Amino acid sequence: MANVVLPTVNPSLGDISQSNVDQLRSLVKQLHNAAVQQTEELLYLLNNLDTRNINEIDGDILVTGTITAAKMNVQKLSAIAADLGTITAGVIDSVEIYGSYIATSRDEFPKVEMSPEGFKAYGPQGGESMSLGQADDGGALLFMDNGSPRGSIFGDAEGFHVGNMASVHIKSTDDKTYLDGAVSFENATEVSGLRIWNVQDLQQQLAEINGDILQNMIINATFDNSTRNLKLFSKTRTVATVFIPASAPE
Repeated sequence: MANVVLPTVNPSLGDISQSNVDQLRSLVKQLHNAAVQQTEELLYLLNNLDTRNINEIDGDILVTGTITAAKMNVQKLSAIAADLGTITAGVIDSVEIYGSYIATSRDEFPKVEMSPEGFKAYGPQGGESMSLGQADDGGALLFMDNGSPRGSIFGDAEGFHVGNMASVHIKSTDDKTYLDGAVSFENATEVSGLRIWNVQDLQQQLAEINGDILQNMIINATFDNSTRNLKLFSKTRTVATVFIPASAPE
């Protein structure tokens, strides 16, 4: 684009002479030529401006609020690195998201949040109802009743632990509850409600043991001096008859 130099006018006060008029005429002609030249330059720029193939736009010339979402159609924004403040979005599909705090709601309950401390869930009244995080060298799942601790499940080097402030219920609705491996009751202070006939095969085994005791356990004995027979009795039968010969005379 050519540079258009406008003429300068430095009139001096005094009477207008014929020479002054000639000078003004020359200046007006120069101004007219400059205006015509600028108009031609501007028309050329406007006629050859291709808004569809602009590679660079200086952000200083953009007017705030003039670029709307409806005017944007991009496949990938890979170079954005900025503090975007508050973002309101519908669906976000991402491969990796890093952040120190994520929550389902800002101030309303119930809600679930994720932070460096772990996961926490809050009930309708705002009290904590569940948390999942670290406990010493393992992980722990804690259950609360409106912020009041109730039960916990955690694992560490010592094993897997289940505890509760009240009773602990383990129930299978549609099948059996299986305990696989060694079972220890060494720290149990009380076992109640355990009926032998509810324990599979135990009642039969005890019945067999009881039968052996009734049939074979010696509970009485008699000796007949005339026959020299010693008879051994269980509760139900004579178990054995033993002949004891008389002592030989000395």
